[in-house]
Amino acid sequence: MTERTPTGRGGGRPVTAAGEADAGLRQLEGYLYWQDQNRQARRAAQEFADLLPWLTAAQRLDLENHLAHTQLQATRRGLEQFREHRERLREQYGARYHRLRARCLLAVLLATAVCTTVLLAVVRY
Repeated sequence: MTERTPTGRGGGRPVTAAGEADAGLRQLEGYLYWQDQNRQARRAAQEFADLLPWLTAAQRLDLENHLAHTQLQATRRGLEQFREHRERLREQYGARYHRLRARCLLAVLLATAVCTTVLLAVVRY
């Protein structure tokens, strides 16, 4: 795989073709998810408007647009809250991982020092 510097996001880090493909698939998945949410919001708004047969065509369209927009805003807020929570968890677990890694490295270094000291003591006597 070839590495190249991306244009746009990524902070100038080299990106592999597989990384670009993964990012593209995530973007496509997000797009398809949002289209599905839009379709569901429209369907729900139309079903609600069906319960109000006395609405004029313009009123019905306004109501459907308003309800769909409101539902999509709620979905967007939910996704933002999920993203923020995910980022907080990523930071927390990242910090825990680094502490654990430092502790493990310290334990290995101490064990190596103890083993070396014991071995040198045995060799001298």
